[in-house]
Amino acid sequence: MLKFVSDLSQRVDSVKEESLKLRSENQVLGQYIQNLMASSSVFQSSNTGGKQ
Repeated sequence: MLKFVSDLSQRVDSVKEESLKLRSENQVLGQYIQNLMASSSVFQSSNTGGKQ
């Protein structure tokens, strides 16, 4: 039983570390996408044309 609890605790720690790593990577990717969208004329809003 003690080994099971120890293994489970290690697994929880591993998942926490992986989660933090993925959150950090997601932030970087999100910022990258925002920068791409900001620099692309395709995603720029314009007041010419379209429905008003």
